[in-house]
Amino acid sequence: MFIYSYWIIFNYIKNIWVEKMDLIGGYLLIILLLFSANITLLVGNYKINTKKLILISFIGFIVSFVLMNISPYLKSRFLFSLDYFSYIFLVLAILLFCVMLYYRKDSKNNLKKSIYILIGLVVISVVLLSSQADLTLFYTLIYSLSVFITIFIVYKLTNLLVHAKREYPIIIGEYMSLASILIFIFALTYFSTKDLNYSMFSSFLILTPTYQLIYVIIGLAIVVVIGLLYNDFRGGNL
Repeated sequence: MFIYSYWIIFNYIKNIWVEKMDLIGGYLLIILLLFSANITLLVGNYKINTKKLILISFIGFIVSFVLMNISPYLKSRFLFSLDYFSYIFLVLAILLFCVMLYYRKDSKNNLKKSIYILIGLVVISVVLLSSQADLTLFYTLIYSLSVFITIFIVYKLTNLLVHAKREYPIIIGEYMSLASILIFIFALTYFSTKDLNYSMFSSFLILTPTYQLIYVIIGLAIVVVIGLLYNDFRGGNL
């Protein structure tokens, strides 16, 4: 059910990029999903029942929805950021990598602080990006729903990751490293992507393999979730 909902959301979001060419809205979505997954992976160190997980997912939904609908009122105040997003992404990538090093240094004692720092980073990023994005109320709802589903699914996946051969903090560290590299790529390519003439393309997504890669990731997520559900149904341990 959640994977099917995620698929519907992805197709709605794809229509945003195809029809509106909202580059900032695309960056906003990716940052939301990256950090939602990252924070949830850290929260995976704690044992949470389904009711609490739904509550946390709902809080993520509400917070992201409120931020995305309040931030446009600050558009004129943060209008200058359009010329500095490259540097903002660079700083964000460096900070994320530093948080990864801080967490890996002492994963038990630095866990809570790492979560709080990431929450602060994502709040600032969402405010800056959504203040310049061209999203309607409907699409902010879709974005927020994607946050809800991401938190729920990723936490369920941590039930599998904790049984992996690699230590769980190492897995989280690898994810954070890859996320920081991706954001660093945003920093390097922001101006060239921003200056493209989108009327020449049906969607800027076709300029990179990201569009096809998303389908692969969704397919892998479906397989993994089905495996988790099957394992829970049998009552076994992976």
